[in-house]
Amino acid sequence: MSIFRKFLRDRGGNVAVGFGMALLPLAALAGAAIDYSRATTTKEQLQATTDSAALSAARLASSSDAQRVGIAQSFFPPSGVTSDPGPAVSVSASKGVVTINATKSYKTSFMNIVGIGEIQVHAHAMAIPTVEGPPVCVLALNQTAPGAVTFAGNTAFSAPNCVVYSNSSSASGISVQGSASVQAAAYCSAGGVSSSMLLTPTPQTSCNRVDDPFRSLTPPASAGCDYRNGLTVNPNNTRALSPGVYCGGLNLKGTVTLSPGLYVIKDGSLSIGSQANVSISAAGGVTFYLTGLNAGLDMDGSGGVNLAAQTTGPYAGLLIVQDRSSNVGATNKLNGNSSTTLKGAIYTPTQVLSVNGNSSFGQTSDFMPLIADQISFSGSSVARLDLTAMPTAAPLPTLASGARLTQ
Repeated sequence: MSIFRKFLRDRGGNVAVGFGMALLPLAALAGAAIDYSRATTTKEQLQATTDSAALSAARLASSSDAQRVGIAQSFFPPSGVTSDPGPAVSVSASKGVVTINATKSYKTSFMNIVGIGEIQVHAHAMAIPTVEGPPVCVLALNQTAPGAVTFAGNTAFSAPNCVVYSNSSSASGISVQGSASVQAAAYCSAGGVSSSMLLTPTPQTSCNRVDDPFRSLTPPASAGCDYRNGLTVNPNNTRALSPGVYCGGLNLKGTVTLSPGLYVIKDGSLSIGSQANVSISAAGGVTFYLTGLNAGLDMDGSGGVNLAAQTTGPYAGLLIVQDRSSNVGATNKLNGNSSTTLKGAIYTPTQVLSVNGNSSFGQTSDFMPLIADQISFSGSSVARLDLTAMPTAAPLPTLASGARLTQ
């Protein structure tokens, strides 16, 4: 009994026991630090892969959103391909904007002792296409029509500093037929390109559709007619006209000077005859707004037309505007020659625009973007788009040329 009591009173090993007990939490902390460091490295690697996938998918110059998703997913090997189970990944794309969320489990080596078997790490990236490329000067908005942009016959078309763009998913969203000759800074079609000639540079296909830049335009305030039953200026007649509402159409065949401002053509068309001489009377610009029954355009600028759009207000930069709900599907005619100068956008979002120029029509027009449901060219014409020449009510689209991360 005395030996047992002596053993109980013995304190000689207390330091060793205490040190051993203190060592356990220290070891756990050291192990946790190692696991945390490795989890942080795993997260950094996952984030780098996610960023690269988003940027690579978003910067594709011509690709559908579905193709962008596929490109992004290819950066992450599917589960079972390697010994590493890989992350759980969700990818979405809308109008070229690519969003990726990725989650991966890091299996712990030391924290498992205290019941923490894995650490979840997350990565998120959003990349958007950058638009530093050349501007679009010919844009067909129709999303399905074959030949939404068509060059036919003996067309000689030149747009060396801007882009021909079609939103049509048709295999011939852009069509070059016969002996037509076409030059542009770039070609981009949501569908395909059918051409009888070798286009340079190589056309881009499966492009993302671009938004109608002027879709949010508001119509002019409703007002009564300043002129009823149509107004005609006959050949050999001279007349000065003022802004207002011209009901029944405006038919110009003689010499006409226009005071700057907004001309609303209601329930009729704007017609400029082959012998007409039409110009602006003073500094400033004009906008023709076509609305109501029979809204449309029939312009033959052979006699001499010199017009420029307003530079301020809700229709800045727009020379001719068709109300999108008026006379849908009609065809507008735009003819001209070297004596025709039109400075401003021609915008007929739900109508066809037929362009038939000769003698370098458009050569003297430094700013004449054409935006319509469909556009067809025949004859000789030049399209220019000097963005410094005139401001517009909304920014014109430009061709995407890269990508950047936003998140």
